[in-house]
Amino acid sequence: MNVLVQLVNEWAEFEKLHPGENIEAFCRYHLISQREKKGAAIFLKGVVPVKNTSILTKLLVKIVRMYNVYVDLATKELKIKQSEEFYFLSVIKNLKSPKKTEVIAHTVNERSNGLNIISNLIKQSYIVEQNDKEDRRSKRVNLTEKGDEILKQCYGRIHQVSELMFGEMTDEDVALCIQLLKNVEMKFSPLVQSHKGKRFEDIYEEVTVT
Repeated sequence: MNVLVQLVNEWAEFEKLHPGENIEAFCRYHLISQREKKGAAIFLKGVVPVKNTSILTKLLVKIVRMYNVYVDLATKELKIKQSEEFYFLSVIKNLKSPKKTEVIAHTVNERSNGLNIISNLIKQSYIVEQNDKEDRRSKRVNLTEKGDEILKQCYGRIHQVSELMFGEMTDEDVALCIQLLKNVEMKFSPLVQSHKGKRFEDIYEEVTVT
């Protein structure tokens, strides 16, 4: 096949999968995909799934679990009871006075577990809660100066964990990973809370049937 025709076909396929992305993103995608075709080794120990989507899932789950091991080690000496508290503090700071339910949804936690973590953060004086002026049934939470300080300490350690695990990746590879996965996060973030308690068969039909 003519090289130009091949590139045009690949661009058309890329554009269909990633609408709105620019030519720079396509170039990164093309170069890395060609590099990976040159004899990809078996990288997962044990049974490797047949489908690529299953391999991706196994890879992501394993990386996240390993990442959390190092996060726990990195934050062990800081004055937080569990690494999950860091994620809550970060969400509260970034969302700026969110409702408790918003924090729990953003961290993809079960309600009971999320409320326990928020309660622990209040007891440690890392956050304070206040009534929602627009909804008396809801409470909003904010960081205290103490909470902001511990969050800064956590950021420093978490940055080291990221360097530890992903330091060998180029900026281009990292950007490509973000580009390829961001749409999955954007699609399911507003859906996952509403799906809890439903039958999986109903969820599958709702999401996959066009």
